[in-house]
Amino acid sequence: MSRPKSNSKNRYAVVRVIAMIALICLIGRLFYIQIIKHSKYEQIAVSQQTQDIAIEAKRGTITDRDGNILAISASAYKVVMAPKLIDSEDLREKICDGLSSALSEDRDKIYEMTLKNVQSVEVVRRVEKDIADKVSDFISEDKDYAAIITVTEDPKRYYPNGNTLSTVLGLVGADNQGLEGLEYLYDDYLTGTAGKLVATKTSIGTSMPFSYERQVDPKDGCTVELTVDLKMQAMLESEINNARVEHNVQNRIAGVIMDVNTGEILAMTSKPDFDPNENYVINDELTLEALAAEFEVGSSEYYKAYNEKFAEYKKNKCLEAYEPGSTFKIFTASMALEENLVSLEETFFCSGHLDIGPTRVNCHKRTGHGSEHLKEGLANSCNPVFMTLGMRIGQEKFYDYLTVFGLRDKTGVGLPGEQTGYHHSLKTMTTLDLAESAFGQTFKITPMQLISGVCSVINGGNYMQPYIVRSITDSDGNTVVSNKPTVVRQTVSDETSAIMREYLEFTADSSEKSHVDGYRIGGKTGTSQKLDTRVGQEDNDKRIASYVCFAPADDPQIAVLVVVDEPDSEVQYGSYIAAPLGTSIIVQALNQLGISSTAENADRTTVPYVGEMTVDEASKKIVADGLQVKVVGKGETVVSQLPAANTTISVGSTVLLYTEEGEHETTTVVPNLEGKTPAECNQLLTNSELNIEILGSNESVTPITGSGVVAYYQSISPGETVEKMTTVQVRFKKVAKSG
Repeated sequence: MSRPKSNSKNRYAVVRVIAMIALICLIGRLFYIQIIKHSKYEQIAVSQQTQDIAIEAKRGTITDRDGNILAISASAYKVVMAPKLIDSEDLREKICDGLSSALSEDRDKIYEMTLKNVQSVEVVRRVEKDIADKVSDFISEDKDYAAIITVTEDPKRYYPNGNTLSTVLGLVGADNQGLEGLEYLYDDYLTGTAGKLVATKTSIGTSMPFSYERQVDPKDGCTVELTVDLKMQAMLESEINNARVEHNVQNRIAGVIMDVNTGEILAMTSKPDFDPNENYVINDELTLEALAAEFEVGSSEYYKAYNEKFAEYKKNKCLEAYEPGSTFKIFTASMALEENLVSLEETFFCSGHLDIGPTRVNCHKRTGHGSEHLKEGLANSCNPVFMTLGMRIGQEKFYDYLTVFGLRDKTGVGLPGEQTGYHHSLKTMTTLDLAESAFGQTFKITPMQLISGVCSVINGGNYMQPYIVRSITDSDGNTVVSNKPTVVRQTVSDETSAIMREYLEFTADSSEKSHVDGYRIGGKTGTSQKLDTRVGQEDNDKRIASYVCFAPADDPQIAVLVVVDEPDSEVQYGSYIAAPLGTSIIVQALNQLGISSTAENADRTTVPYVGEMTVDEASKKIVADGLQVKVVGKGETVVSQLPAANTTISVGSTVLLYTEEGEHETTTVVPNLEGKTPAECNQLLTNSELNIEILGSNESVTPITGSGVVAYYQSISPGETVEKMTTVQVRFKKVAKSG
């Protein structure tokens, strides 16, 4: 009887061992799942129990130097639906009816979305608040709707100034990603970090009460502040547009205004351009008329040409290579002076041509300029003079200076799409290539390269790094990028720079198209052949007219370059087309900077009454009288003005327009002007919202500019409190240089 008992014990032991092994395995499995694979299964559980709804971050704002908004992401909304949670046809029909009504969208389109076996689908994006509110009202009608439909913020990009600065700003795509211009280049800074709404789900997939939701806030993109002055930009674009119409320009016009001493870009444009609020839409009437005249509207040929034009209009012509023509003579003269290859007293003789080997190269004046010094040769834009200088400089030295002046490399201004230009190879450059290059033909550079190099010639020889982005600040107010004026290298000596300033002022004063009483302006025109448009060796009538100028000539502050590509005019010279355009731009820019006419008897005008007019009407009336406008407030109608109507002030002075009722700070304190230069006085008074009238000098300095000219008298004492826009009269004198 003992054997069965033993067997029973053995079986019991085996069972215990098996149970123990099973328990160990179970514990091991639990350890594996709960400890080793904890993260994996936690993620699975979370994904089964929650749903994430993305919350778009607001794209960063782009502003001008004064904080005026150029591009901003304003509040818009998107509607998201979870088709997988629709559990009946009746519910599907109600959702389709409600959404199609609230959104004014096609019902069949929404119905197709409800059939998708997915957790989330975007119904619409970037709708305005009134539409989003209609959807929210519909959702509130039934708790089942709230489990399926969600309205979240979906910022929309706005460009409040339309076409203004569009080829610089660029545009964004459907997903708010940068596609062109600054929007593209600084996309990483502007984009921001998306947030999300995490909502828990029940066992059947519906959303639980709001208390179970968790929101991770998005981090908005950075603010990008430009060096651009919006007021100056608007003026530049207006002048460029007018010139385009006046001269029936067949291609495009580029214009740029640059701070000579800092490298900052104050304004930049290429026309025609586009409105980034309306992507892929040409809003230029002249272009649309030309397309309609050449192609049948709506045809495949029409749309092909239309798309090609729009692709061209997105490009920044200031960064594209062109033949500089005679504006390049500034560099050739600087090279020769710097290398002591020409004396100021040397006489050249122009017979109307110069033979370079077997090739005769003509001057634009076929009868010749006769005897002339370098100063007259530059003013006459005499090709033989500059071919002669080119021969003296030689291929290797000439090539080296192209690098010194920054003409063989991108400027690094901070914009995408910049070209490097096209030059002869040093190994293959012939004597004829050198001769023609010396007066600005047979190669290409960009407008940005030219104006940057010219600024170095006239500012004492400092090549300043050009830049258009002043700073980048994150959403917490931390500065992440800060650009400052930077000297890259020395291009010419201070002595050469002084000579070139004098010679270029003489050049500008030699023509009534570029001379303006009371302003010291230096400049050089250019008229270049478009050699790459020729058929074989035959010339055509396609020309580029250009003008680069700077002011004040004795103390340069700003430079302007305009490039007019293919004017359809009887006269296509830069002196006829580009010089008046550039001159008008730089005079207005000087006035905006507070540097007004220094003529002893500057024109005066009477302030008109503009009360109760719209801001636009008032501005036009004031500008028509030769005055400038500064608007205070955000109203649409003028409620008061300073100076008062019928006050007599100098042309170029500023009138303040108040557009909101209430208390305004109407007084200011007069600064101390003693010992300040005319430019400094203008700036100080402008900053204090005062006008200036220059009475002249006790030493008959005419005009009242130049080295050592400072203020010694002001009509209102420093520290005195006066009404804003009061005119302060100032007298200047020359002081002797020490040593």
